[in-house]
Amino acid sequence: MPKLISWILLLGWAALLLMAILLYGDRQLSEFDPQGTLIHHSTDPGFDSKVTHIMQNYGVEASTLVHIVSERNCYCDTLAAPHQIQLLNKLGNPDYSTTTIALEQLPELAEILPSTPALIIIDSDYRLRYLGPYATGYGCFTGKDLVDEISQYATTPNYIGGVIKSDAEGCFCHN
Repeated sequence: MPKLISWILLLGWAALLLMAILLYGDRQLSEFDPQGTLIHHSTDPGFDSKVTHIMQNYGVEASTLVHIVSERNCYCDTLAAPHQIQLLNKLGNPDYSTTTIALEQLPELAEILPSTPALIIIDSDYRLRYLGPYATGYGCFTGKDLVDEISQYATTPNYIGGVIKSDAEGCFCHN
């Protein structure tokens, strides 16, 4: 009888632990573009040039990986650091340099971009290659790492326009 009670207690404890993890994880998971702001703006034929114009006015040079963060202490921004390093290592010097910009410093971009951390890639011809998150999933490390996909967008020889990734769930801070 005591053995049966021990097993019941162990299973009950495991079930409570699993439920707590799922509830906590669900709070950490949010949409990158919950109101459809980015996807709506990206349907404008001049969207790519608008984003590159904002970057150019801010002084961002060609061939730059622009890491967009929040001035508010957003925990999710720190989770993107390994992805940023991986991407820079993959694209590497001298092809791409990197810069970090707080979204609050660019009100024009804040109207378009709903969440941080985000990445904007400007190629050597000053064209938008990518705008979106680094990764998806709980804490942006249990889901899909987008580094390989993003590096492909940045280096493909045939330019077909900027890739806008707005449909993603992960650890994001909203404006």
